[in-house]
Amino acid sequence: MPEPTRQLAAIMFTDIVGYTALMGKDSNKALELIRISKEIQKPLVEKHNGRWLKEMGDGSLSSFNSALDAVNCSIEIQESARAKLDGKLRIGIHLGDVTVEEDDVYGDGVNVASRLESIADPGGIYISDAIEKAIRGQADVQAKLLGEVSLKNVDYGVKTYALQGVGLPVPDLEEEKQISGRFVAELQRRGVLRVGVAYVVMTLLLILLHREAASWITLSDWSLPALIVVLISIFPIAMFLAWNYERSPEGFVRTTSQQSWQNPYTASQRKPLTSNFIIVGLILVIIVMYIYPRYLSSKEADTEVTFDDKSIAVLPFVDMSPEGDQEYLGDGLAEGILNLLTKIPELNVISRTSAFSFKGQNVNIPTIAQKLGVNHILEGSVQKSGETVRITVQLIEVRSDKHLWSETWDRNISDIFVTQDEIANAVISSLKLTLLKDAIPKTSKTDPEAYALYLQAKHLAEQKSVEGIIKAEEIIKQSLAIDSTYAPSWNLLGRIFYLAANNLGIKPVIMSMEIARTAAQKSLALDNDNVSAYAMLADIALMFDWDFRAADEYIKKAFNLGQGNEEITIVAANFARNFGKFDESIRLYEKAIKMNPVSYGNYSDLRLAYLMAGRLDEAINTMQKALSFNPNAASGHTRLAEILVLQGKFDKALTEAEKETDEGWSWYARSLALSALGRYDEANDFLSRFVDVYPQNGAFQIAIVYSFRGETDKAFEWLELAYEYHDAGLIQILHFPFFRPLHKDPRWNTLLDKMGFPKD
Repeated sequence: MPEPTRQLAAIMFTDIVGYTALMGKDSNKALELIRISKEIQKPLVEKHNGRWLKEMGDGSLSSFNSALDAVNCSIEIQESARAKLDGKLRIGIHLGDVTVEEDDVYGDGVNVASRLESIADPGGIYISDAIEKAIRGQADVQAKLLGEVSLKNVDYGVKTYALQGVGLPVPDLEEEKQISGRFVAELQRRGVLRVGVAYVVMTLLLILLHREAASWITLSDWSLPALIVVLISIFPIAMFLAWNYERSPEGFVRTTSQQSWQNPYTASQRKPLTSNFIIVGLILVIIVMYIYPRYLSSKEADTEVTFDDKSIAVLPFVDMSPEGDQEYLGDGLAEGILNLLTKIPELNVISRTSAFSFKGQNVNIPTIAQKLGVNHILEGSVQKSGETVRITVQLIEVRSDKHLWSETWDRNISDIFVTQDEIANAVISSLKLTLLKDAIPKTSKTDPEAYALYLQAKHLAEQKSVEGIIKAEEIIKQSLAIDSTYAPSWNLLGRIFYLAANNLGIKPVIMSMEIARTAAQKSLALDNDNVSAYAMLADIALMFDWDFRAADEYIKKAFNLGQGNEEITIVAANFARNFGKFDESIRLYEKAIKMNPVSYGNYSDLRLAYLMAGRLDEAINTMQKALSFNPNAASGHTRLAEILVLQGKFDKALTEAEKETDEGWSWYARSLALSALGRYDEANDFLSRFVDVYPQNGAFQIAIVYSFRGETDKAFEWLELAYEYHDAGLIQILHFPFFRPLHKDPRWNTLLDKMGFPKD
């Protein structure tokens, strides 16, 4: 016998009103009603892709994979019943978790649908809030909130809606139905809240218009108070009219009438001048008339920058060489100076990623400073001819628009490191930092040819493209063949293999992490103060080795060397996030964002911290901010879809999934969103594609889908594969909300033990 399975389904219950009484009076007529009812209902259930499960006396039970199919079917059943059945039907529908065994279905989802049917009006259709959310936005289906209902044998209140339309009855709420929140529901149904919002917005606009008029013509002192009194006096009248009347194709009708219940108009059409377009338009006018002028005036009056005086961004140095082939040298020189400045605790230094994001753009210095939140900009140029390099640098204070310092050096390429130190010391002196300029760490030296190759490899690696990474690996190995004692070269080799495996997926993960680890260790052996090397070792220990003690030690060692490094700040934030220290994690992500304020990745990481902490609205806002920096980022819209699924906004989740630019991520996101909507055939199609193409790299995501759907065995099967493949996503599972349904299963703790998570 097949094993019972759990699934999400739309359950529809129907019964014939007054059947029991009729059976006592005329059993033949009662049986005839049952026969006609079945003839009406069963073909319609099958027409709408449903399953006719069973009959229970005068009632019937059906299930649907789609909430919309269930609702459309119920409407058509009532329409046919009114024409063909000498009696009336009640219908209740709920979307919930059910257990399917052969041709039967049972569970909480069935119980709620049954109870909704029992309180529905003769000829009416009652649905739960889960169904209403799933069909929301369907222009041809309208449902009105009745309130929260206490249902028999259901230990929680169920928000209940009645379907509205031609032929459907106005709900009879006089009888005892244990409905709470009726007043709020009626405010919503009659559009009173919408009218109230529109009235308040219009009132604000009239007050602002009065102010503008007063600047052009002379008005009495009492005119504004009089206007406010009149507006306040009219408000109760507007609310009374909104409560009692609405617009319909037949003119204005009472909100308690049958015409109101059958009104096909939308909410904004029922209440003239309250459409979203009008309200938003009025709000925009208010913004223009009030907020924006004050913003401009404050900008004009403000002579002080709001940013820390000891803040700086080092822009990439412009290549002025005749051949225009020294861009990598200019980038390397700027980054070398930036790395030296990050070691100064008093100085807030913007990261390379943000500072270099304006490269090649025609953006002026004040705008760059405003976007990065700094008061100082260091810019320069390089011009190489043979072995000689001319370096020109200037330090600008944005607040005063003053050049604090500028200088030009003509040096041999072999002296480039000394020049970096001199520029960094000049910046410290110009900013009048209390730290003695001689205390700045000195840069290490290497062979000029090896250094040129290092800069070229780094320039290519920062592009984070497949072609760039492959070429960067080749060039950095050439550099190390010339000089294997230069610590940054080993660190770059490790980063190249890390990016190749983790970001681009072009190298085997375990092999690449081993090479990256070895390279970082060699870099530390040559330079024990290399924070970037500690950051890489901490990241590998955390994400791939699952050696949490080692990761913690590397993080502490890196922070002891100085906390101005974005890489180690992100690793520390990841560590805190994955172990449930959300406040600390969020603080660290915000610190990283301050260093790198235009980073898609930093905002995306912060989004995950908010998601794990259950702060879903903040997660949405943060992810939208991330996408503002990179609208086409792979997995960006997928991350939004995940949050929306957790919020129960399934239609919006599907919309975001359909926006996803990466094919694989789109398949995963659609399978998750469609599963949430109960559209399993479509969901399984996308999930099958994802499994076929990404059985290894996508094991963690596949487990998410099965866990969300309640298919526990399959979820654990794919989590085991993720463990076998050493999927970095597994580090998130302690607090990842999609896996909460698995926590009570004994296999959950077994997996945590295998990964080495500490005991609570």
